[in-house]
Amino acid sequence: MAETTPTSPEMDPVYVEAVNRHFDVVKPYWERTTPTFIVKTRGEGFRQTLMKHAFKALADDIRPHGYLPRIRWIVDNYHLSILKREAGGNESYLRNKLLFAATVCTVMLDGYLRSNNPVLRNELMPNTPVVVNALIFTISILLIFAVHEYGHRYIAVKRGIDASQPYFIPAPPGMGGTLGAIISQREPPVNRDALFDLGLSGPISGFIATALIAVVGISLSFIVPTVQVNQWMLDYPEIRFQIMPMPFIMEAIASIIKPTTSTEVLIMHPVAFATWVGCLVTFINLIPSWQLDGGHIIRSLVGRESHKIVSVAGVLLLIISGYV
Repeated sequence: MAETTPTSPEMDPVYVEAVNRHFDVVKPYWERTTPTFIVKTRGEGFRQTLMKHAFKALADDIRPHGYLPRIRWIVDNYHLSILKREAGGNESYLRNKLLFAATVCTVMLDGYLRSNNPVLRNELMPNTPVVVNALIFTISILLIFAVHEYGHRYIAVKRGIDASQPYFIPAPPGMGGTLGAIISQREPPVNRDALFDLGLSGPISGFIATALIAVVGISLSFIVPTVQVNQWMLDYPEIRFQIMPMPFIMEAIASIIKPTTSTEVLIMHPVAFATWVGCLVTFINLIPSWQLDGGHIIRSLVGRESHKIVSVAGVLLLIISGYV
């Protein structure tokens, strides 16, 4: 670590005064071009708790002036660095809009192909235009992912973290026509509490949206005698009937709204399939690995080093679950 004297260039009084307001400064110095302070906490109590509150207060003070704090523990001392916050500028959202439009098209195509099978078209929903089913499928699946990402963004804004609007990800038809959506953080969370809230907010918001849409989707689904399904398999040999494992939340809702006997099957409406995709994405997102939401949550609880071990366990869980 390279140190220079604190005399040149001159430190900005804005962050100097803020640091002195919240910490006892042992020594200011320049770490190359980064203003840094060796600091101690004030008051009585658990040192890490005092540091967390002081650091959060400092971040709140200097963020509006274009600075971000960073704290490190080096050789028995806290080293507090002040980083320049990147200017956000005026965002055009052109890329967001183009990706959203592309995702609408791919999801709509997926929904159309899914709704255009002859069993739905001729037997179960003869009076409903295929394009109507495709449209409500598109609205359902995009709503699930939008609520998930705006859950993240709400917490980011509330915590003062500069974050983008959602970027939707189009995909070929087959698994819903989309790989979901992401938001981009332009700066790190101020502490583990903010990281935890940020990681958990999306899955909770998305789960609530998925559960509500699941009620609609399962209500629109069809209970059909097994013998009738067997007959349709003969009448429509080009259609592949596939038994899909139901996520717990959908199983619970179906047992209340559309219970079936041993001689019946539940054929999912396209909206119900949208919720199935939503449940799948939520599950994968909660795997405690990489930059997934589960990874953020676990990293906020156990720290960066322990998170590497948990990430390996998360990959093994994906393999055992059959998703890899």
